[in-house]
Amino acid sequence: MASYSPAILDDIRAGVDVVDLVGRFVNLRKAGQNYKGLCPFHAEKTPSFMVNPKKGIFHCFGCGVGGDVFGFLMRQDRLSFPEAVRVLAKQANVALPDDRGASAAGDSGREELYRVMDAAAAFYVERLWASGGERAREYLDKRGIDPEVARRFGLGWAPEGWETIRAALTGFGEDALIAAGLLVTRENKPGTYDRFRGRLLFAIRDLQGRVVAFGGRGFGDEQPKYLNSPETPLYSKGNLLYAADLARDSIREKNRALIVEGYVDCLMAHQYGFTETVAALGTAFTAAQLGVLRRYCDEVITFFDADAAGQKAAERAEELLEPTGGGLTWGVNRAGAFDSAGSLRVKVALLPAGHDPDTFLREHGVEGFTERIAGSRSLLGYALDRTIGEAGSAPRARVNAFARVALMLAKVADAQEAAALSREAALKLGVDATQLWIEAQRLQASLRRPATVIGTATTSPAPPIFERDLVALLLASRDARGALLPLLDPAEIVHAGMREIVETIARVPEAEAPALMSELGTDAARHALSALIVDERPLTEDTVAIQQFRRRLERTRLSGRLRSVSQGVAEVQQKASSAVPMDATIVAELQQQGAELHELVGGSVPSLTPAVESSPDPAGPQGVHTHE
Repeated sequence: MASYSPAILDDIRAGVDVVDLVGRFVNLRKAGQNYKGLCPFHAEKTPSFMVNPKKGIFHCFGCGVGGDVFGFLMRQDRLSFPEAVRVLAKQANVALPDDRGASAAGDSGREELYRVMDAAAAFYVERLWASGGERAREYLDKRGIDPEVARRFGLGWAPEGWETIRAALTGFGEDALIAAGLLVTRENKPGTYDRFRGRLLFAIRDLQGRVVAFGGRGFGDEQPKYLNSPETPLYSKGNLLYAADLARDSIREKNRALIVEGYVDCLMAHQYGFTETVAALGTAFTAAQLGVLRRYCDEVITFFDADAAGQKAAERAEELLEPTGGGLTWGVNRAGAFDSAGSLRVKVALLPAGHDPDTFLREHGVEGFTERIAGSRSLLGYALDRTIGEAGSAPRARVNAFARVALMLAKVADAQEAAALSREAALKLGVDATQLWIEAQRLQASLRRPATVIGTATTSPAPPIFERDLVALLLASRDARGALLPLLDPAEIVHAGMREIVETIARVPEAEAPALMSELGTDAARHALSALIVDERPLTEDTVAIQQFRRRLERTRLSGRLRSVSQGVAEVQQKASSAVPMDATIVAELQQQGAELHELVGGSVPSLTPAVESSPDPAGPQGVHTHE
């Protein structure tokens, strides 16, 4: 890990709003002094992911992962610590010292690829609006795309030529341009050439607004008509959504997302005011993409051509429906309502045959598009219609349809949706809805599997309550550190994470609790620290708590001394049993120490007299003899 001064790290933390940073990936809602949302690092249905804005800390009580802004970005974007520091320093406008040596040691290469893509995007945008970009601008005008929208989305133009981007980005090595997907290695001879030539380019950004890929649209007979960046260390098309960075706030506000298939469909939807729209990057939307949207909303609406709705819905349902984890999801809560928190409703809005969102909006406008959205219906409803319609009237075919419908319902996470669909399907199949519901529940139980944990699950046991509360007090109070640390022996702390936190506080006693994150050496300690910081459990008043812990620690310390004295007494008795003379002062000293310690700790005072006595010879030495 590269070395940065605590002052610089503190400046960066102060300049980055942890709620804003985490909120780019998680839909956060206020919960007391914290914010709460679904954890981005493991699959869960009930939010257990907490963010403390005052302390700049996050912690998931479901999987145990926690940390500060650096730790979040490292885990979310798979960055090294130096990379996360540099990214956040840039956001916070904090100047870093020259750390090229540390950069070389800690840089995974992703940071350079981000710089390459940023430079390429700036070049392509400049080319679109400069001389030579007339053909692309004519296309935008023909499609009715407003120049302001084109600029907001970062549209660009890749000029004709085989070595244009290589010549434009002279500050980067050829290997970096290949890794970023901008250059293609020639197959039959040495050298490279531009991947994008003579195409309108759509910049694909991640949730932080960083360009990670391009989609290129040809104008003539070029094949393919759309050419996308390949998979790179920055880009996996099944995990990202086009315009998600621009649509995120609207998705949260409206609690829904609109998914379209094409770049132009997405631009046109935004242009007409439907700013909650994203595109699936030229692929059918995936479960991973829905997982991203699930962090921000409860409903997703996609658009199908009316003629192909049934077939497309059936295909999507098979792709997206997976067995639910964590046991039966069709539970009923104590209020008597269905309990299916965290589920995402996927609906379909039908467009007239031959239309896509782009053409429909230009022909029917906002009002017509709004009506189609209002009339949207469950994706599974269309899929079930197709399944039932294909069955025919033969008895065996109806039995097969019953089984297929029950299996599909068994994979539905939303209990209310499953109940409604089962009634609808039972009516069309001519069977009892209760029978269908029971069969679906039976299949769901057989399909159960543990929820997949993406992050690091908590494997260590919870700390003892005494240790947890003691460390929480040390984190919160400077007075407690001064009064209690001298009494503490870290080796006596059972929980490894708590022990490391105490050792770190003793090493840097002036550090605030969030600043300790960068001082800790293990994830276990960082996760334990984040849990303590975001915990809203009220603490006893400092002075009272300090006195209580002081007495407890002093008793523990004295008990240790008492054990040593008792051991000394035992040794005296053992020696006395062998009739080896001992100085009576040693016995008296041990007896006195034992009495004092027992008075402080409480309990009876051990006596040496039952086992030893002084010599009866008044003239002889005062030795110690055993009773025979």
